[in-house]
Amino acid sequence: MINFRYHVVSIIGIFIALAVGVVLGAGPLQRSINAGMNPSSSQAASDPVLSAQAEAEAAGLKALASSTLSGSLTGTSVALVVLPGASDDDVSAIRSTLTDAGASVVGRVTLTDNWQSTSMSQYRTTLATTLASHLQSGAAKTASADGVVGYSIVQVLTSTGAETDLLRQILTDKSTPLMTIDEDPAGKATTLVAVGARAQSTTSTQASVAASSDAWIGLGLAVGSTSGVVVGDASSREAMISQIRTSGTAVTTVDSVGTTLASVDTALALSTASSGARAFGVGNGAQSVIPSSK
Repeated sequence: MINFRYHVVSIIGIFIALAVGVVLGAGPLQRSINAGMNPSSSQAASDPVLSAQAEAEAAGLKALASSTLSGSLTGTSVALVVLPGASDDDVSAIRSTLTDAGASVVGRVTLTDNWQSTSMSQYRTTLATTLASHLQSGAAKTASADGVVGYSIVQVLTSTGAETDLLRQILTDKSTPLMTIDEDPAGKATTLVAVGARAQSTTSTQASVAASSDAWIGLGLAVGSTSGVVVGDASSREAMISQIRTSGTAVTTVDSVGTTLASVDTALALSTASSGARAFGVGNGAQSVIPSSK
C-alpha cells in the first residue's frame, strides 16, 4: 500500500523538477495526495508522528519552491478577499507566501454571509442596479447581479474616485453589509486573491447559511478580470472551486486551500498570469498540480 510519506515525497519531487526548469503538466491526482499535503488531515492529526512528518515535509516543499518564487512577484500589488468561513491561518499562509515571492499585499476585505446567502439573492439583485450605475468596467454591463457585485468589489480595491467611494459606501453599509474593509488598499491593488473555506469549514458554514454558487461565479468573473486567483475547496462537486470550474468562468483557481501546495500554487499562478481559466491543485477539475514556470 502506498503510504503517506510516499505521497508527500512525490509532490516534493515535482518541485525539485520545477526548480531545474522542467515543465510539468500533470493531470488531477488522487485525493489522497491532497490529504497527505494537509497537516490537519484526519490521518495526520490522529498520529503525532505523521503530523510532525507532514509539517516538516510541508516546510521542505516550501523551501524547495522558494528558488522559483523568489522575486517572481516583485512589483505586484495584491488585495486579499476573504470569503465567509475562510480560516485566518490559511489567509496568513497565502499572504506570507506572496510576500516571500516579492508581492506587496496592500489591502484586505472580508465578505459577509449577505454576499453569498441564497436568502439574500433578491436583495443583491435589487442592489446590483444601483451598483452598476457607478461601475467603470464595461464587462459589468452584461454581468449577472452577483457579477456586478463582484466587479464592484474589484473597483473598490483597485481604483479611487467619487464613483468608487459610493460603491464602497453601498457595499459596507452597516445595516446590510456585503463586505467589511480590514485593511484599506486605497485603490492600489493591481490584482486580487480570493480565499475561501476548507472542506470541513464549508460544510459547517452551509449548515446555517445556504450559499449561492452564483455569488462564487460572479466574484470569480470579477477576480479573473484582474488576472487574479480564487483559492478554495474542490473536494466535492458542490464545493466552491468545483462550481467555478464547472461554470467555465474565466478565472484561475487553486484548490486544496489550507495546504502548502495551495499557497505555493497561488504565488506561482500569479507569477505566470494569463487570461482565461486555469485550474491548479489535486481536486475536482484540476488541470495540473502546479503552474508551469514558463
